[in-house]
Amino acid sequence: MPDFGNGKEFTEFYNQYKAGVYRFCCRILNRPEDANDVVQDVFIKLYEQGVRFNGESSVKVWLYKSARNKCLNVIRDRSKLTNLGSDDDKTIATDIVSSDYDDSAAMVTRLLDQLAVEYREVLILREWNDLNYEEIAAALETTVPAVKSRLFKARKKAGEIYRKLYGDE
Repeated sequence: MPDFGNGKEFTEFYNQYKAGVYRFCCRILNRPEDANDVVQDVFIKLYEQGVRFNGESSVKVWLYKSARNKCLNVIRDRSKLTNLGSDDDKTIATDIVSSDYDDSAAMVTRLLDQLAVEYREVLILREWNDLNYEEIAAALETTVPAVKSRLFKARKKAGEIYRKLYGDE
């Protein structure tokens, strides 16, 4: 574990990893303000609790694992609110999907929005955050074969969604 004995070392560590963790959270949650909250929570927990790794996993894996768990909590909490009678989230998602986008980032966002969370997270960790299979397995608390299988299915599903959205059927 990095030594965060002084604020400078933690700041350097934070600056090294914050963008990747933020991208992951933002793509999972599709709400920048929620992603910012999760990133702050993860790094505050790391700093305040001085999480111990004992060689079992890297700090990088711990960050993504912690961020994933917090993102899933946010999604679960949103679901509870939606189930209380508000259809706002569903309407917003539909409006975004039905809008015309020209740039590739928006196309990717539309595609990711339609993937199940378990597919979205494995794609983001592999393709955008460049984690290897072992790191993804540790972050998702699963096995390497399960990661490979989920990644294969995620890519296949992403291709189907792409063809459906952009007319290459």
